[in-house]
Amino acid sequence: MSEFTDVENNTELQFKFCWVTALRAEATPLIDAFNMKIVENKSLFPIYANEEKGHALVISGMGSIKSAAAATFLKNHLKINDHSAWINFGIAGFFKGPIGDIYQANKVVSKESGAAFFPGLRLSKLIPAAILFTVSKPENGYKEKVLYDMEAAGFCEMAPSFSCNELTYVIKIVSDTPSASSSLITKHLVRELIEKQLSKISDILAEIEILVEEEKKRLSIPNEVIEFEKRFKFTETNKYKFREIYRKWKVAFPSKRLDLSEFLNSQPKEIILRLEKEVLLNVEDWNAL
Repeated sequence: MSEFTDVENNTELQFKFCWVTALRAEATPLIDAFNMKIVENKSLFPIYANEEKGHALVISGMGSIKSAAAATFLKNHLKINDHSAWINFGIAGFFKGPIGDIYQANKVVSKESGAAFFPGLRLSKLIPAAILFTVSKPENGYKEKVLYDMEAAGFCEMAPSFSCNELTYVIKIVSDTPSASSSLITKHLVRELIEKQLSKISDILAEIEILVEEEKKRLSIPNEVIEFEKRFKFTETNKYKFREIYRKWKVAFPSKRLDLSEFLNSQPKEIILRLEKEVLLNVEDWNAL
């Protein structure tokens, strides 16, 4: 993920929440709640969106690979920005009831590969956490005290590269348990379970939105960086180095501002070296205390 996003010149659509669901039955309550409209229905992965409210959604179909592919398709098709939150949402089996309870998966394990993921900042004040196993076929034994789904591991492997791991979430609603067989799941039941949790989902989104705005601010390019890049002919490599060292320089000197007049006769490499020297000297000064 790039360190900065040029907000002033950014032509990407400003979606805050990117949903990935496996089933249309899981997607429909969200589509209705956030007034999303179909924007892509000719591909394998239907996309719905409402830019005004900041929501985009893709339906992946069942399976870990499809979930990863659908998330990638959504990212590329709508050119999703780097500070959006990604949410894998849907139903899951659980080792205990009741059905309808909602959980944040704080650890996701692929039963096929053994890979483990730890998505999202914990929302412990809003929603309980549980471990989730992603399996290749429906789970009926519930041998482990975990949630079970068929998509989250693929999503967790791909989605953090679109934003960051802290803005990657797996939210599941219990649909089947040892005493409530998955054979009893219907489209109507799925919709009912999700609609009952829409108020809680809104609370969760309000908390995530704060993190999205913080990340957007963190990634925005400061005006002084823009001024320097307009004045000097940075190569792409040097532009990256300049932004990296500027970030460190700003941490070291939060009250200082880069003065363009001090660098008018400098080359890009000289600017980078000077900032690196100032940061290094600052570290040495602190170590001497």
